[in-house]
Amino acid sequence: MDPNNRVKGRNPTPERILLNLETADVKGEFERIKGLGTRVVAEPYRMGEGEMWIATLADQDGNYFQLMSPCEKD
Repeated sequence: MDPNNRVKGRNPTPERILLNLETADVKGEFERIKGLGTRVVAEPYRMGEGEMWIATLADQDGNYFQLMSPCEKD
């Protein structure tokens, strides 16, 4: 028996665990994925005062995932 077949319905707290996908082009990838009909949770925005960008979307089951700029290296 597959243990995943017991999961039913939407996640009541989709923001609890986020899958982060790193891309050098957050805005471009955001527009591409949004164009596929993905639900937008947060448009691309600058995180803090650095150059890091982040955008949040939801998959077809309502789980959140984020597009993020590469982390700055020290």
